[in-house]
Amino acid sequence: MVDKTLKRRSITAYNKLVRLYGVELEYAIYHENSDSSQSSDENFGDIGDTDSSNNNYDDWQKSSNELFGPTGASASSSLGNQLQMLSGSTAESYDYEWISKLDVPLKTKVKYKDKIIKVKKKADYDDMVGFFVYQLTDRSDDNVQR
Repeated sequence: MVDKTLKRRSITAYNKLVRLYGVELEYAIYHENSDSSQSSDENFGDIGDTDSSNNNYDDWQKSSNELFGPTGASASSSLGNQLQMLSGSTAESYDYEWISKLDVPLKTKVKYKDKIIKVKKKADYDDMVGFFVYQLTDRSDDNVQR
């Protein structure tokens, strides 16, 4: 159990950071498909996430004053992020960290500026300091041969 004084100080520090560095973003919550009648090979041959159907997501919701920033390779210039896949094709990886009081499930989509990325990992610090830490990753393929 966390000391109440420590928790109060942590929440106060979090609120100060949000006031200084908070950004507005949008999110769409993911819901597992509970329809068990679907065949397991329905998306056979598809590349990427099989849950990419928009039917599993709520409508976009706005959230203001969220702590959100790049981590790892995303923090460097986008030129450093570019990978040569095929002749004339590139993929850019996005790695971000989102610290929020919102409790959202894995695979939730987050829209920040022109990027849409998904929650891949979640750390629950709600009982200790009152917020959650999310790791978000995705990549953008441009000019992929089809």
